[in-house]
Amino acid sequence: MLKKILNGLVLLLNIGMSALLLLSCLLPYISVALVPSMSIFSLFVPFLVLGNILFLIYWIIQFKKAVFLPIVSLGIAYFFIGSFFQFRAERPMTRSQDFSIMSFNTRLFNKYQWSDDPSIANQIVAFIKKTDPSVVCFQEFDVSMKDRFMSYPYAYVSASDNSKQAVQAIFSKFPIAAKGILPFPNSTNTAIFVDLKIKGDTVRLYNIHLQSLRVKPEVSSLEAGTRERLYKRLKVSFAKQQAQADIIATDKRNSPHKVIVAGDFNTNQFSSVYHTIKGALTDSFTSAGSGYGKTFDFKYFPMRIDFLLSDPSFEIAYHKSFPLSLSDHFPVLVAYRLN
Repeated sequence: MLKKILNGLVLLLNIGMSALLLLSCLLPYISVALVPSMSIFSLFVPFLVLGNILFLIYWIIQFKKAVFLPIVSLGIAYFFIGSFFQFRAERPMTRSQDFSIMSFNTRLFNKYQWSDDPSIANQIVAFIKKTDPSVVCFQEFDVSMKDRFMSYPYAYVSASDNSKQAVQAIFSKFPIAAKGILPFPNSTNTAIFVDLKIKGDTVRLYNIHLQSLRVKPEVSSLEAGTRERLYKRLKVSFAKQQAQADIIATDKRNSPHKVIVAGDFNTNQFSSVYHTIKGALTDSFTSAGSGYGKTFDFKYFPMRIDFLLSDPSFEIAYHKSFPLSLSDHFPVLVAYRLN
């Protein structure tokens, strides 16, 4: 009798969690500008998946037909939103790639001393020198650091100082044939692009930094202020993110060249913002990453909010996120082969 009651309670919990997981399948198709709470909901998708996996294991042990409930919900979710975890070993970096790109939100190289370590800026410079990517896309770049990357003969920095906007920068070992900026209305964030001449081909590379949610990387920060105030702030930020995603999507559709999009999206892969920008592009983590691919140092949440998306014709040979304490973001390095 007790076992029957327990199984009944577990079944109710399973139905609720499966329903929420199925609801998450709609996330890519619901604009966060219309329903801001959906972006908050997207943060919990990994836990909904893990919860349904636990229910699956439970029902297998119990030899119950209810096992089909988590199987169906997990299968549908995988089809619509993919996996947040890649079950593959990390690929080694090889010398056969044609070029590599790193995306890194540096948090202004510790300009305002978020860390007590005074050597952060020098460590970032040393890290870039050691990994030696062909191209580096910086978000929240400190303009005073622009002469520290002399091994890159070509560069584009979005502003001459840090006073009015969050500065984006691209440093390249390949010639820059053209460059431009996509200003975002009513925001200090921007997106920039360069057309790179790579081995006889031209590739348009976007370096984007979408609107920040202004939530510190501690769970306790989510409790600051009233819920109404937090919701209003997030609603404005989500609306700006969607508008910025639309600007980028429109521009890349009109690109005369193959496209790569790199940068800090400030939202995860389950949101409509991500899917608006991604379109038919390939996510490097999905293609060649391993594990969670965490890129943001947020406690308890394996958040991936920094992405490299590329034209499907590019072969992705390598993807790695470096869990370094140099910023609140982790640098992401991807190597490509031209086909």
